[in-house]
Amino acid sequence: MQSSFPFDGSQSILIEINQRLADAFGRPTRSPLLDPISQLVWGILSGRTYTSVTQESLTVLQDMFGTWEAVRDAPVAEIERAIAKVTFADIKAPRLKAALEQITGLFGRLTLTPLLNKSDAEALYWLEQLPGVGRKASAATLNFSTMRRSTLVIDTHHLRILKRLRLVRQNADLSEAYDRIMPDLPETWSAEELDAHHQMMKLLGQTICRHGLPGCASCPLRTLCPTAKATTRKASQATQTQNEGPRPPGPRPTGR
Repeated sequence: MQSSFPFDGSQSILIEINQRLADAFGRPTRSPLLDPISQLVWGILSGRTYTSVTQESLTVLQDMFGTWEAVRDAPVAEIERAIAKVTFADIKAPRLKAALEQITGLFGRLTLTPLLNKSDAEALYWLEQLPGVGRKASAATLNFSTMRRSTLVIDTHHLRILKRLRLVRQNADLSEAYDRIMPDLPETWSAEELDAHHQMMKLLGQTICRHGLPGCASCPLRTLCPTAKATTRKASQATQTQNEGPRPPGPRPTGR
């Protein structure tokens, strides 16, 4: 741990964070779960792309090709045209096709059902060998889909909050943050609870703990957060200096 909190350990911190977010935002609801392949495609498309654009592009793919097998067998140029609105479409299109081909080659058909026979860690590792799949997409494929596995999704909003809370290193990436936080989560939290926790952390990052200057004064985690305490202290010092006004000039030196 890089900072001290008024709790016994990291698990207590995470439980308190979860409760405060639920009190502030209410318990989130989940849209209907996607099948695993659809969720994997979503994950490949979603990097640095707005959710609405990802959803639109997923719908375009489904309407244009009909099945994921047809997407797999389509020319890369056609896939790229279908997902043209996502960020880095020229990179994601060949990765998407290659990932679907690789799954088919390994399992004999386009399915992720065999992952049900693997542990969460094994399934994450397996998915991350696919082109264009990192920790966020792999965890989402397992947790947000009908597989409903107990994996925690961490996106850039979620990661920013963990860093400001000093729960992970300041230069930690998504995989390191996952490996640091996941062991400290209560074993009693279900896949649904992990999903809800991520949704609330993401909402906090989108509305209050934003990139740049966070809105610490209105944050439900402000009394837990070293960054909020430092920001509040600096703001108080600046206000005090402003209220005091300029210092009067001192006595002028006299010559001998």
